[in-house]
Amino acid sequence: MVGLKLKIFSNSHSHEVNVEKVTGEYKVTIDGQIYKCIFKDNQLFINGELFPIEVEGDLDSGATVKSSNRAMQVKVEQVREIIDVGPIETDHKKAAGGAGSIIAPMPGKVISIKVKVGDEVKLNQVVAVLEAMKMENEIMSEVAGKVKDLKVKPGQAVESDQVLIVVE
Repeated sequence: MVGLKLKIFSNSHSHEVNVEKVTGEYKVTIDGQIYKCIFKDNQLFINGELFPIEVEGDLDSGATVKSSNRAMQVKVEQVREIIDVGPIETDHKKAAGGAGSIIAPMPGKVISIKVKVGDEVKLNQVVAVLEAMKMENEIMSEVAGKVKDLKVKPGQAVESDQVLIVVE
């Protein structure tokens, strides 16, 4: 499974955060501490406990996050590094250098496709940009070869593990 690595600045403190989607929930690791999180109807459940939250402003440029009687200034920056937190076993993915599919690592919206049918792609080449959790994520090819088919187009919503591009 692929995780998203973030750096969060909260009230003058910096925190390393890794986010992994695990069957409708999120496994969030903050400074080594693991939390099971579910966000639904502007409510946040952390390890089963309800935390109603309110976000004022934009997390990318700085926002105020309020929960109960507590308010924090929060700014989120995506670290331009995707971490591998374990193997993904799927039928449509092949080893690097062979044919296979490029899949969405998380649900989101396709912002752009950087290749077209017939293009040659290299291992770790950026082939698409996916917006997820209000951030743009570069999707890199895990296979090398020729683009056989584009399964999505810009503006389209996609689910986690959905095939985006087929490479032969």
